[in-house]
Amino acid sequence: MMTPQHDAFTRVNRRTFLYQAGGVALATSALLAGCGSGSGTGGNSVTLNVWGGVPAENGPAKLIEAFHKAHPNIQVKYTRFVNDDTGNTKLDTALQGGTPIDIYFSYTVARMSQRIKANLAVDLTSYVNGDSDLSSWTQNNEAIFKPDNKYYSLPTTREPNFVAINKKMLDAAGLQVPASWTVSDYREMAKKLTSTSGGKTVYGAYSSPGLPLITLGPNANYKDGGKESNFDNPVFKQDLQLHVDMIKEKSAFPWTEVLAQNLRAYAQNPFLTGQEAMWITSPFSLRYVNDTSKYPHDFMTTFAPMPRPDNASTFYNGGSLNNWIMMHPRTKNKDAAWTFIRYWLGDGSKYMLTAGKNPVLPNIDQDTQVNGILGSNKATLYDVEAFKKAVFAPDLKFVTDTITVAGAQIMQITQSQTDRCLIGEISPDQWVSTVKQQCDDAIKKAGA
Repeated sequence: MMTPQHDAFTRVNRRTFLYQAGGVALATSALLAGCGSGSGTGGNSVTLNVWGGVPAENGPAKLIEAFHKAHPNIQVKYTRFVNDDTGNTKLDTALQGGTPIDIYFSYTVARMSQRIKANLAVDLTSYVNGDSDLSSWTQNNEAIFKPDNKYYSLPTTREPNFVAINKKMLDAAGLQVPASWTVSDYREMAKKLTSTSGGKTVYGAYSSPGLPLITLGPNANYKDGGKESNFDNPVFKQDLQLHVDMIKEKSAFPWTEVLAQNLRAYAQNPFLTGQEAMWITSPFSLRYVNDTSKYPHDFMTTFAPMPRPDNASTFYNGGSLNNWIMMHPRTKNKDAAWTFIRYWLGDGSKYMLTAGKNPVLPNIDQDTQVNGILGSNKATLYDVEAFKKAVFAPDLKFVTDTITVAGAQIMQITQSQTDRCLIGEISPDQWVSTVKQQCDDAIKKAGA
């Protein structure tokens, strides 16, 4: 269900809409490499147009600079689009129109699936199967989206979820970072971290954990292979009721303020300004923690693993593989485009660490990842060992939905009704009945 920070991480209906890759207005950054020879293009220079949601200065610029040194006859022009509704609409219009695009990124399975169904993505299966290292990795990874057993996209980053905690507040409350805990433990800690002084409240957490996702895993929103929605499953009401109760007891941030401050786009703000103690997020958000000029703060950030559902023996982390790279069918340079895609997945991935992008392939060692993501001030800003435990735990179970019927509509319905519920307009029971009916109708209209 339904609280934005789990989607923040971008996935259809993990709780609402995605969080942005950064910024509020569409920005374009062009990075041009020089001409040369080689790189399997017959000595002729080609130009690739790449559209992505990460600002160029947060990694793509350096990646493209390094790519040019390795493949001097391939020019790359990078256009940044903001990963929100407006930005994605801009990308979709460009993909369907005459705008030159060779490679682009999708940040939710729902949008990615729509683009594949609209014949806006090249089948990359032959390229993948022709690469022994890549083929071995993809075949042994169930979190990769593979409709009809074909690869139309490849994830470029690993995004585990964790709980970021203000260590100063944690220490003041006499609490320790849990090595393992339940959702009930999370709520109790949020209560203990909530305080009011001088009429100002510091909330224990941004929101509750997303129970459907960590309990049910992939395709939590569907039943019967996608022919019916699953929102009458008791875990959805339980999840929403938990969040409502935490808001009422002030252990979670008030949803009226989330909407007023546009915190779907700026979920880092209340954490870094000391308005809350805990925030469920992913490594990509840590670039804001590193930016002490824009977000000055006097506390260290520590990390806890995602809490597990009460009485659960197995559960999902809630994070995913993400930042799906795709090739546009209109490209005239498929081999050169594949060369760039493979570089981004491999040697180029180290340049994306500053954007908090953990590589998906095991070619970058753990220390390099830690140093790249946490930055040169890591000893001051972070509990480094806690970060390692949360991000590199070997048993993390990631989530990738494989059913996306009416995904965009379901995303809109759940967000709208969740907002109404969390500000007190409707009850969790009303949420269930309304969302169930509307989503079932959307699935039927989609022809499932």
